[in-house]
Amino acid sequence: MKRYITTLLACLCGAICYGQEQQVNWMTIEEASRKYGEAPRPILIDFYTDWCGWCKHMDRTTYADPVVITLLNRHFYPVKINAESSDTMYYNGRQYPPVASGSRFVSTLAAEMLGGKMSYPSTVFLHEKENIRLAVPGYLETLQLQSFLVFFMENCYKSTSINDFAEDFNKVFKPEAGVDKLTEPKQYWIGFNELEQKREQDPRKVLLFLSAPWSNSSRMMERIVFPDSLFAELAQKYYYNLQLEATSRDSVVFMGHTFGNAGSDEGNLHELAIALSDRTLQVPGIYIFNEEGGLMERIPYYVDAKRGALILDFIGSDAYKDISWDDFVKVRVAEGF
Repeated sequence: MKRYITTLLACLCGAICYGQEQQVNWMTIEEASRKYGEAPRPILIDFYTDWCGWCKHMDRTTYADPVVITLLNRHFYPVKINAESSDTMYYNGRQYPPVASGSRFVSTLAAEMLGGKMSYPSTVFLHEKENIRLAVPGYLETLQLQSFLVFFMENCYKSTSINDFAEDFNKVFKPEAGVDKLTEPKQYWIGFNELEQKREQDPRKVLLFLSAPWSNSSRMMERIVFPDSLFAELAQKYYYNLQLEATSRDSVVFMGHTFGNAGSDEGNLHELAIALSDRTLQVPGIYIFNEEGGLMERIPYYVDAKRGALILDFIGSDAYKDISWDDFVKVRVAEGF
């Protein structure tokens, strides 16, 4: 099997355990566009001007951070554009000539990307394949930009909003956040060896949480989502809860089948992680099985506590049998859920 795992950042709040890169490898928009066509990955554009003091400050601080440098160079195409450049630029098959504005010029590419709101610095995230264009005005502190980078790098945009994700990210990775005070409820997780006996005594649905040691959003779910009081209450009310690390060396029995680590030829992934992911690993992920052991729902990537609790309630209470998801959400929100 092709190795799907790339080396990601295992922990943002501690020491960086790989060789630090010295600076961001900035490129032109034309270079980034060409590279994107060959191998799609998010594009970050830093729009600046020569007179912008906060732009220079962001270069000295945020863009000098070793974590930011490494994430940008390894997982993004970083582009730096002078929004008052007199150069004609080319992107996505279109030509963007400069427009004179008094004694200066305005880049028509910048005007389009920023929706005419020409404030600096401004950061734009592009992923045309995923239909994403997000403009963020203003100076971004290091932790703010890290949250955006992880949000895109770990595909969290597919399952949650940037605002919810950034809030949770800060709770976990901000040094003074007191993250060590967050603890999991007792008796939350059960072992795979306990599952069958418990299901025989009291048939319930099963929730399996798939995590990975290199995944920042896995750590966020472990520290923020599962300990959330409402999420935990619903998880323990309706489900037997299992946790599997994608690179676990343990041999486990699940739904009548034995799974172990698949070995170096398979990226040292666990066989159950491969089976759950349909051979394309997506972490973190929640997998929900019915009382008979059939897979009911696969929830890939990061899910915040509020949305996660709604999903657990919708499926666990069997509400899905009588009402649509959209109507269920409306009812529960009206009830103050």
